[in-house]
Amino acid sequence: MKSKLAMAAMVAAVVSYGGLPAAAQDAKPLRIGVFDSRAVALAYGNSDEFQRIIQAMHADYDTAKAANNDSRAKELEMEGQWSQVRLHQQTFSTGPVAGILARVKDKLPAIAAQARVSLIVSKWEVQFQGPAVETVDVTLPIVKLFNPSDRVLTWIAQMKAQDPIPFEKLPLDPNM
Repeated sequence: MKSKLAMAAMVAAVVSYGGLPAAAQDAKPLRIGVFDSRAVALAYGNSDEFQRIIQAMHADYDTAKAANNDSRAKELEMEGQWSQVRLHQQTFSTGPVAGILARVKDKLPAIAAQARVSLIVSKWEVQFQGPAVETVDVTLPIVKLFNPSDRVLTWIAQMKAQDPIPFEKLPLDPNM
């Protein structure tokens, strides 16, 4: 009997209390920076840095072919094909862009500070957001780290109207 009375008293106290403490209700929301990983991949894939990497890979391939180093040429050919598959997964779906962001990671704290966010994460990785969390889109500041042309910025703006292709539906065959 005592335990039933104690339980009833606790339930009554919680119900009359109104839920969260006033301090929790008045707390500022946690601000999280989110970005569209597709836009980051598109900007990087059209950047001067990426073009230099591709040109170096082509030069290595040509050198291997000229030296009759068929195994190295085949290795570079496969690396190029799989690089293209990965970039398609990142640009047209929700493939992770951690490797791309690693190239500019020293600049992300400034973007976070400017946006007043505590964390930056791909918007496709947010599976739940409680009411105490506020998201801030930091896509454009991240994209601008890759010095995109106006044409690329137009593509990125158009991309917002398109849902990503489900990752499971993208072909994995580099020869497609």
